[in-house]
Amino acid sequence: MNETNSITSTNAVDNVFDHIKDSGIVSGLLDYFTTLDSVHYITFFINLLIFIFGRQIINNLSVQTVGANQSRLRLLRLINTILFLTYLVAVAFQLQLASNFSHTGLLMLLSYLGSQFAHSLILKKYGRQREVEGTSLFIESHTSHSLHLLALLLLGVVAGLIFLNIWNLENWLQTTSFLGAIAVLVFTTKDYWLKDFISGIMVISNGNIERGDVVRIPSENILAIVLETRGMLTILRDLIRHHNITIPNSLLLNVQVEILDTESRKGVYDYVEFNIGYETPSETAQGYLAEVWKKACKITSTINSDREGTIKLVNNGDHAVTWRLIYNLKAVHGISEARNSINLAAFELQQEHNVQLATPLTHTFPAGSHDSLPTS
Repeated sequence: MNETNSITSTNAVDNVFDHIKDSGIVSGLLDYFTTLDSVHYITFFINLLIFIFGRQIINNLSVQTVGANQSRLRLLRLINTILFLTYLVAVAFQLQLASNFSHTGLLMLLSYLGSQFAHSLILKKYGRQREVEGTSLFIESHTSHSLHLLALLLLGVVAGLIFLNIWNLENWLQTTSFLGAIAVLVFTTKDYWLKDFISGIMVISNGNIERGDVVRIPSENILAIVLETRGMLTILRDLIRHHNITIPNSLLLNVQVEILDTESRKGVYDYVEFNIGYETPSETAQGYLAEVWKKACKITSTINSDREGTIKLVNNGDHAVTWRLIYNLKAVHGISEARNSINLAAFELQQEHNVQLATPLTHTFPAGSHDSLPTS
């Protein structure tokens, strides 16, 4: 009986007004707030910092975009004020329900600030910058939008777990619950989408393959322009057929991908190989290919005529000698047109230089041996 009365008495002075009534205003407040748990101090401190430094937080976490920061600041301070007052009431009266609401609101507020911070970093690195009335503004690109969605997903998962912990709903994570069923579904289907999804993140983060790049994938016989990289696939525009190609993002990491870059001062080099028979002298073959390069420069402007073509013998094969004509391109997007022009010039000049581009005949019969062949 005495033990029960002791517990009741302790709970009776468990709010701030009972402390003030027993010890006075100043002493009661000091006595009450010194008995709070550390989590209350942390919550109080975070709320106070956001309330005081809200403008600086918004200005530092936001980049120059088409939206105004003033509206974000008003919304931040309004939410913060409501949550702060709710928290003070919950602590003063030891209201568990109000305390849960306050912690949930603080979680939402921190999640919002985290999303703004992630959005700012992603937009600065992967967004597009434009000049509008003398002001440099950042606008969304497909890459920045995809990464922002991923950041929101990760923040949502973390915030959801903390939310369940605040409201003591950890049993929702059991496999028999709704959230558990979703987790099982995601886990069982991960082999179909997770590899490409993570590969897409790696491709975007590395920044090696970007929109507008011309890439060659030898194993897939692809020569195309990169249009965009999405969550699980990359869209290409075929340079020869001019239709779109979709490939899984994991392919870009698992096979050889040649990125044809024209940012270098030397430009981009490409080559065409010709198999010429052993009966053609070296001087004749080199003179012929030099004329092929000159004629191709007249056919198309994509070949850089300021950088003379290079001719090399690369292989003495069993059937023919492989000669390589290397040339420089002005624009990488014209790589297919340049190759076609080289082949056209080679075809038109072969008779003039007495060069046979046809596959040489390397298997011959001795004289008179055809007479001994059986006839039908």
